[in-house]
Amino acid sequence: MSLQSQISNRRFQRPGLSLVEVMISLAIAALLLTGVAAAYSASASAIDMNDRFFRASQAARVSMHQLLTEIRRCQAVQVSSATQVDVITATDQDRSYRFDSTTGKLKLITNESTTDPDYTLASNVTSATFVADSEPDPNTGINRVVRVTITVTVKIGDNEVRLSGSAAPRRNLVY
Repeated sequence: MSLQSQISNRRFQRPGLSLVEVMISLAIAALLLTGVAAAYSASASAIDMNDRFFRASQAARVSMHQLLTEIRRCQAVQVSSATQVDVITATDQDRSYRFDSTTGKLKLITNESTTDPDYTLASNVTSATFVADSEPDPNTGINRVVRVTITVTVKIGDNEVRLSGSAAPRRNLVY
């Protein structure tokens, strides 16, 4: 065999990938990349859901803290319904805290002026209840609120948190 024929045979028998092998490797790479993209999308969705839940539950915690502090410091408090509590603050401001079940919001309503806006304190609230414990005043015999118990439930997707707390108005307490 001549040198020329050996060189020409090597050109046709060179090592490498055929078109079928390249197509199979591209299909496998596409499947792997699709799996990675699906995992990334699910991870991003879970992170977004957790972030929304954290923000909603944190807003409810802050609102609950504000409301309990205001009840402790108030001059007068009245639970007008299971979803509303009315407070006369230490600085003589008339305020109401109301749960709106149609919008799922816990709101602060300032009652001094009808033109004031209602402030949304927490969203994604599925329930909020206010319960007052009262006893007769020893001097007047009129029932007065001695403790208000609040329960707020926040839900985003499958995540749910229930917050509860109690506060006693500390006005003119005798120890």
